[in-house]
Amino acid sequence: MTDILGVKIEYTNPSVKEFKTYMRKKGEDEGFVNVVIGIHMATKLGLAKGVKHDYKKITGKDPTNIKQYIADFKEDWL
Repeated sequence: MTDILGVKIEYTNPSVKEFKTYMRKKGEDEGFVNVVIGIHMATKLGLAKGVKHDYKKITGKDPTNIKQYIADFKEDWL
């Protein structure tokens, strides 16, 4: 993302408490923050490893790689 957006992106791996505190200070709704935490908990615990090929199985198309996706939606990220 840093290379494509021209903005330094750094992942800090916050604890759930740190993330929740940060998001609430930004004014995000507590319910929304809790949903985000719930969705990402499996990844945080290392349970979402591996590449799946479901998109190609369903659509018959190769998925867009992440660099192309970021470039295509660059304005939405900034």
